[in-house]
Amino acid sequence: MQTKVGDTDGYFHITDADINFKASEDLGGGLTVSAGLGISNEANRGGNPGIENNSLALSGGFGTISYADVLSGKAKMGGASLETDLSDYTGGYAYVENFTYTSPDVGGGWKFFLQWAKGRAATGATSDANNSLKLKDADQSIGVTGSMAGANIYLDNNTSNSAEGWDLRVTYPMAAATIVARTSKDKWTEFGISVPMGALTYTANTISNKGTTTKKASAFGITYAMRKQTSLTFGYGSGNGGSTATHGSNYRLQLAKKF
Repeated sequence: MQTKVGDTDGYFHITDADINFKASEDLGGGLTVSAGLGISNEANRGGNPGIENNSLALSGGFGTISYADVLSGKAKMGGASLETDLSDYTGGYAYVENFTYTSPDVGGGWKFFLQWAKGRAATGATSDANNSLKLKDADQSIGVTGSMAGANIYLDNNTSNSAEGWDLRVTYPMAAATIVARTSKDKWTEFGISVPMGALTYTANTISNKGTTTKKASAFGITYAMRKQTSLTFGYGSGNGGSTATHGSNYRLQLAKKF
């Protein structure tokens, strides 16, 4: 049962059915190839099945070379499952293709990466020009990942787009909770906390951007793990993304089964 921004009444609804496949193979000589394929079925909402979140990677002593096609939202640090979620409030989603080289451990668990990324047309577009990554047209980023004082650090810098610039994300796992935070040159700020208590997990997240148009949203969720693969979740979100469709609140009560 759920609503979306602008609704006055709740309604029952069958949500998307996502199928994800993953496989890996040891090629010998220290080489491993891995692949992933995602199928999202929106037929229950009047849409069509689509292919998204796909990847192919080759790993070895040299590091990892990967190519991925992902659905990327504005919110990077999580949030409750909602029809109008934190990314919808603050700018929505885009399909992004990226080619990435990640180094092996250069010391203390730290790695650096080089990435070329470019948005593509939505699922269903058939033109090769819309669905292929040309490095000369892509944004190039350099970044590092690692741990410091118990926190997991992600830092990248878009060297092709000075307005976007750097993006810093921190995840700090503790015994009683996990705290996440993000800040960036282009004025994105996120905070979140996840607290497990027995079979229940409580989450709260906020996101804001103080650019030309101020966008902000918050969400909280409660998940009850009924069994290992079955859960009941309540989520509530509210925000103002600068338009009628992204100004208001919505909730979702979701029974989910994983296979």
